[in-house]
Amino acid sequence: MDLETGRKMKGLSRKTQNNILIPLRGVFDLICKPPSRVSNPVEGIDNQKIQKANPDPFAPDEVELILKEMQKRFGEVMTDYFEFSFFAGLRASEHIALRWEDVDLRKATVLVRRSKVMTMEKDRTKTNVERTVELNQRAAGVIQRQRARTAAMNAEVFYNPNTGAPYHDEQSQRRAWRLTLRAIGVRYRAPKECRDTSVTLALMAGANPMWVAMQHGHSVQVMMRDYAKWIPSADRGANLAAVNAAISTQATPRKEAI
Repeated sequence: MDLETGRKMKGLSRKTQNNILIPLRGVFDLICKPPSRVSNPVEGIDNQKIQKANPDPFAPDEVELILKEMQKRFGEVMTDYFEFSFFAGLRASEHIALRWEDVDLRKATVLVRRSKVMTMEKDRTKTNVERTVELNQRAAGVIQRQRARTAAMNAEVFYNPNTGAPYHDEQSQRRAWRLTLRAIGVRYRAPKECRDTSVTLALMAGANPMWVAMQHGHSVQVMMRDYAKWIPSADRGANLAAVNAAISTQATPRKEAI
């Protein structure tokens, strides 16, 4: 790697650097594979260590403030895009790739089996596992409204209201998102936190963590590691009461000491 390339890479985030190096390393591994005598220019260049950020979801009242201001500034179509983000919890790459053939209006479900990353369509999700998402009332309401807008096209569910074309990536939505949060004074978090908000809203409502994990394409390990602290807020003493009820029925009465 030359000095100029190295200088440009330093200006990128560690995650972006890794996203560039991983496929680049694969290409050079093939080129330099024996019997080739070409030396591998990326040999010894390891991925950058990345500190994983904790979920930073929005509170329920913040969600409503955001959607109200979004509608006032950017209209119903853009607002519905983010309402679906908050209440369906798909990854952005899955969200923009969702097609009408994956929507079951009768059952109010969507089949998540494809993604769109950096304008490239893929017939798989990030985890290479398809899943069926049961839509709550808010998410299902968005789908019904989108039906009138885009179902006749028989392609993607969500279209960019500024271009009339399907979304190619998640960048064009960020301007509306950033300006909306700034206008209402809500602390900025990236749009990906809509997905974390969907997870935490479900957990705080008392939904089974296993079901929440399946809905969002998480493993149970990720659910318990990253989101466990939101589970007790829905408990309201129910778990302790269940334990007390179980041990009280199993306990053998103790004799009083003489």
